[in-house]
Amino acid sequence: MKTCYIVGAGENSSTAFCPDDTDLVIAADGGLEILKRRGIRIDLILGDFDSLGYVPREPNLILHPTRKDETDLMLACREGLARGYKNFCLYGGLGGDRISHTVANLQLLRWLADEGARGTLYGKGCELSLLRKESVTFSAENKGFVSLFALSGEAVVTAKGLSYELENAVLSDGYPLGVSNEFCGKEAEITAHEGDLLLVVENRP
Repeated sequence: MKTCYIVGAGENSSTAFCPDDTDLVIAADGGLEILKRRGIRIDLILGDFDSLGYVPREPNLILHPTRKDETDLMLACREGLARGYKNFCLYGGLGGDRISHTVANLQLLRWLADEGARGTLYGKGCELSLLRKESVTFSAENKGFVSLFALSGEAVVTAKGLSYELENAVLSDGYPLGVSNEFCGKEAEITAHEGDLLLVVENRP
């Protein structure tokens, strides 16, 4: 599946990918410097550039005003959707100095799902994605923690091959029952039957 890679200005220690010719790479504001330092090609640059501190002089640039209703990362997702992309890998959207942007980007995962797309947020030792009536599998070689959170009132979940298995369990967005499950050396499968499920995979420290 062709992928839209978007790099923002947040914590970027995890930013390492190799785009194919069919992929789209967008630098959202301060993500421009990260991509240049990593030597990753840049197809499009956009934002208000308050994080970057200057407006770059590039031909493939879309300048947005500072006073706007949407974050640079969301504007980048809109560009990707308009160009036909449905799979989004989002870097620099977690951590950093402003927790409000992390919360906004969790909501962005739901917005992408509403648009018929799928997004994954990559951070330092972690990956966050939203499951909606779908399953994901993990090989037996995976290690670390797996946390499952309902984002839509309730989520009905089955989790196999983890330390704590679930069968059509109902998770509530008002109680963190699904935190800190673990891979245990078996192939694992997680299914969100109903509702929106936030899947957080963390490397073991």
